[in-house]
Amino acid sequence: MRKHDRTRTAVSLAALSALALSALTGCQASTPEETGPVALVIGNRPAATEEARRDLFDARVKEFQKAHPDYKITTTEDGWDAQTFAARLAAGDLPTVTGVPFTEIRGLIERGQVADITDAVTETGVIDLLNPQIVEIVTKDDHYYGVPTSAYAMGLVYNRAVFEAAGLDPDSPPTTWDEVRAAAKTITEKTGQPGFAQVTTENQGGWVLGTEIIARGGAIVNEAGDAPTFASQQGIDALQYLHDMRWKDGSLSPNGLLSATELAQAFAAGQAGMFILQSDAYQPLTELLGFPAKDFGFAAMPTLTAGEAPVTLSGGNIDIVSPKATPAEAKAAVEWIAFAQLGRYENKEAARAYAEALASQGSAVAIPGLPVVTAERYQEYLEWVSDINTVPLANFAPYLDRVSEQSVVSEPPSRGQDIYAALDPVVQAVITDEKADIVGLLNTASDSVETLLSR
Repeated sequence: MRKHDRTRTAVSLAALSALALSALTGCQASTPEETGPVALVIGNRPAATEEARRDLFDARVKEFQKAHPDYKITTTEDGWDAQTFAARLAAGDLPTVTGVPFTEIRGLIERGQVADITDAVTETGVIDLLNPQIVEIVTKDDHYYGVPTSAYAMGLVYNRAVFEAAGLDPDSPPTTWDEVRAAAKTITEKTGQPGFAQVTTENQGGWVLGTEIIARGGAIVNEAGDAPTFASQQGIDALQYLHDMRWKDGSLSPNGLLSATELAQAFAAGQAGMFILQSDAYQPLTELLGFPAKDFGFAAMPTLTAGEAPVTLSGGNIDIVSPKATPAEAKAAVEWIAFAQLGRYENKEAARAYAEALASQGSAVAIPGLPVVTAERYQEYLEWVSDINTVPLANFAPYLDRVSEQSVVSEPPSRGQDIYAALDPVVQAVITDEKADIVGLLNTASDSVETLLSR
């Protein structure tokens, strides 16, 4: 269920036509260099097995090429691969523009493996469109090294129908951890089902635990990203919280090996009242598992005290430019990113065309989450497509009402998945062993991660 790049499927080829292209003020064709046409190699072309997405991608490229006849555009399926990136960079074999996870951008910047695109994003006006909180992730010393194109923020997913069955108000979900625990206990007492569930496998156990640590004021790693910090009081408290719900309240799912898929299935069947994940969980639940859209609720990350601003973990996709790109090629790459990824936030007609294409395929149009654009721009976008959008925005009000005040923390800049993998068994042990040594488990995991980060 976790997706760094949630590209919608099966949309019509006309959805992002010249409407989106004409919407972008900074995307006029550039004058080719004296040495010849500007070469632009666009990565992440969908594979042939993803026919609808591939056709849409190709249609976007065709429209972009039409507006930029002096560009020599080619495409490739090549995308991010941590194992081959350095070698391909050295060989000059990278696409001009490609997507990478949030977890990788800091390391790429520090190693000089990504282009400084400050001039390009400033000239095209892209930087003014973006969410300042997310822009910080691609910024160093007032220079920009990427364009965020999709993002998620974690929060509290809850079943509105289960809340009603337990006598709880689905329009006023818990806002603090104490309230979550109380609600979970009530759900279990009233329905006989776990009030709360925690994913524990496939690195997602560590990912969600890290989110819960951050929400309590802790951190997964230090600011430099080269040392683990999760073996802290906040880490101890987050695990003790799960332990007490499991062994004292009996309100936490006893499944110690719960995958995201299994969690979704249990939630859809009414066998879990709440869990922590991103709002994008809405799509697989409603579109793949048949969960009623009206019963999906999403709230901001719980806090320690009432009225406190929530803190959430964020991730997503960042489009980067090869450090071997010329200034003209970098500008062309940013123009492509603006057209293909951000055009619908700039123009009402483009937004509606995109939304209509999604709706025609039975897909969610606009799932509220962490916008990559400014709050004002995102709100306007939601208004543009409100009559087309099938997502019940009112059910996301507990999140949207607080989105402007929440703080966003990015994922670990290095070895993020390895860190999460080291924390999976810690969560599993706490849920399956009443006498689990929380401090010892955290310290063992910390030693393991410290060794990984020192390599």
